[in-house]
Amino acid sequence: MSSTAGEFQRAMVKAIGDAVTEEGGGLLVVEGNVRLHFALISETPQQVGALQLCALRVVISAQAGDEEAVSSLLARIDRATQRGGG
Repeated sequence: MSSTAGEFQRAMVKAIGDAVTEEGGGLLVVEGNVRLHFALISETPQQVGALQLCALRVVISAQAGDEEAVSSLLARIDRATQRGGG
């Protein structure tokens, strides 16, 4: 994604609030019986003409929770952190 780790963390805190904490090179989201870890890996920025775009790889792993609860939380996080483009 075109974001810095700090921008991603701020978006997650804004979307989820106190359920987000820093852990193990990324973020941990705990809500009910669901635990999701978001590993944040900064990559080489992309150059498009004179424009330089940040590059961040986010690897999501479910550490606890049933499939339905995990999917529901991921869908909520996805909706809350979408950014417009054009």
